[in-house]
Amino acid sequence: SHTIRNEMETTVLASLLLLVAASARPTAMRVRAQARHPAISRLISRPFGASLSRCRVAPVPRTARRTAVGAVKQQFDSFDEMLKQFDLPVLVDFYADWCGPCKLMETELEIVQTALRDKIQIVKIDTEKHANIAQQHKVYGLPTMALFKNGEQVWRFEGAMRADNLVAELEAELKKM
Repeated sequence: SHTIRNEMETTVLASLLLLVAASARPTAMRVRAQARHPAISRLISRPFGASLSRCRVAPVPRTARRTAVGAVKQQFDSFDEMLKQFDLPVLVDFYADWCGPCKLMETELEIVQTALRDKIQIVKIDTEKHANIAQQHKVYGLPTMALFKNGEQVWRFEGAMRADNLVAELEAELKKM
């Protein structure tokens, strides 16, 4: 009886964690309402992303080197400073190294960069290293792509997308500007 109960609790815990991971924007209130076991409640007692506010990015001297997407890797003092650096609209790719769909998007973004080289600038932001920026821009799923014009977000997409579809979406958005 005790073994069966432990197995059931483990199954419930695993199911709940899968539910939290699968949900696009879980909130502590919604998840708490689904939790019936004290151990589960302790695991999810804080809102998703609450720990991100404690992350800080130390100022790094400006450096430059070549990376994927034919881009130059640069360091900026702030996200806003980075957006002001470019005259073109900026497509920001929020990614993480462990994210499979993010890795798939690397090749797609190379195609997009080639197709729209005179129309947009592509910037990649590692959400693990810059969690505060991801939190500020409410990045809940990866990859997330956001198009900024004059420092304002004008378009956003969460998930992977084929290059031809992404080019079409971006061109449609650029025509509105």
